[in-house]
Amino acid sequence: MTIARIHGVAGEEVERLSARAYIEAHRRRRHSNRVLHGHPSPIFWRSRDLSVPEIMTARAAALRGVRNRLSLYVATPYCLPTNPDRCGFCLFPSEVYRGRSQLDTYLGYLEREGEMYRPFLSGTPVTSVYFGGGTSNLYRPDQYSRLLQLVRGLFPDLGGAEITLEGIPQLFTLEKLAAMQAAGCTRISIGVQQLDDEMIAMSGRKQKASQVFEAISWCHDLGLSVSVDLIFGWPRQSIAGMLRDLEAVVGAGVDHLTHYELNVGGRTDFALNRGHELPSVEETLEMYRASRDYLAGQGYRQVTTYDWERFGGRSSRLLYEDEWRHRFAVEPDGTLSSSQTWGWGFAGISHFFGGREDRGWTYMNHARVSDYFKALEAGRFPVDRGFCYTCEADFRLTVVFQMLLSRAVDHDLYAALTGLDVVEEFADIWESLTELGWVRVTPTQVQLVGDGVFYTPLIQSLLARNRVLELRRTGFARSLS
Repeated sequence: MTIARIHGVAGEEVERLSARAYIEAHRRRRHSNRVLHGHPSPIFWRSRDLSVPEIMTARAAALRGVRNRLSLYVATPYCLPTNPDRCGFCLFPSEVYRGRSQLDTYLGYLEREGEMYRPFLSGTPVTSVYFGGGTSNLYRPDQYSRLLQLVRGLFPDLGGAEITLEGIPQLFTLEKLAAMQAAGCTRISIGVQQLDDEMIAMSGRKQKASQVFEAISWCHDLGLSVSVDLIFGWPRQSIAGMLRDLEAVVGAGVDHLTHYELNVGGRTDFALNRGHELPSVEETLEMYRASRDYLAGQGYRQVTTYDWERFGGRSSRLLYEDEWRHRFAVEPDGTLSSSQTWGWGFAGISHFFGGREDRGWTYMNHARVSDYFKALEAGRFPVDRGFCYTCEADFRLTVVFQMLLSRAVDHDLYAALTGLDVVEEFADIWESLTELGWVRVTPTQVQLVGDGVFYTPLIQSLLARNRVLELRRTGFARSLS
């Protein structure tokens, strides 16, 4: 079958394509990363009227005798208004910030949800807390103590938990950062995206590069660990411009960088109006290669497909990110351990995986503030929809997807979790990827190498293609509102 024909084939024909033909058909197309959701895509999360008490009861039964870790993602719904809307590219739910009263009201509802989960989660050991968005540094200095008090009300002994707060450069002040630290925050994540004024202006943001470096300096002075997010593949972006941004951030002494490809999709301004200004996939690949080589040459190591840490840097191990990408582990004594995530608040996404008898759930809270509030006012858990891992194939793909984010699938861990050999299960795919120089199969791991790291989303699509077609045929997919 020719490549020209492949681009127009129906689902059944796509399923019959060889792994290599599938790759050639899709390698020049944009693929959204699956950082947060893994498998399956949220378009397949169609279960409604979930019973959280039943899920929590099943979770407790499944985890008897299993070492369990819990991470919290605490969401804030609001963002500053921008023109274009949602910074032109953001696919995450949010609503427009109008003033402090919104946040005071929201914190009250956040407390209500926490009380509903108290019988199931209170006192569970917590490894990390991540305050995300929306925009979590919209709060005023005096509100951060209340925010952390809500968490400690359920989890009084946070011990050595990593506590991260994410925000945008122009909203950080020394007063706010000091209040965050006093409340218990240990790390600040700055969503920079671009440093060049012309580049960032496309998003409608008002930030300036000087605000970025001022915030970094304040964090260093306060002893706060700091992470910076940068995006490549931006409209009109050049390799030279991207490298200037990286050089500036590296020069500012940032020990952790998240450097990821722009996701283009939905009804965002970048998708609808700036497609002609986006670098091609080939040009974006060159950006990835250039940034990889530069960061490696500056003493950083690549710990995931998009995370870089400086050797010997001041940052501690990034617990929240590790928990996302290492859902399961074998402890030194040989026992399996599991990492759970509770998404607390507006549009929060929870992952409660179980054992062999009950693989568990992933589910999402309401993504409209009014719906989130109404559910809590009615005494209901504010869950919108979810997905139950009743099919072993879905669970196995979730495990592979998340291991790939850390660039290696562990043979023994995969076998312990699934009872299968990951090399044999996907033999034709690994063979094709090895021929391309994207994968190396060793006695202990399937490793992403070379350009394979850049093509992680494509590799994930290839691994899941048959199962996704099954889900579509059985009517699981629905359009997202």
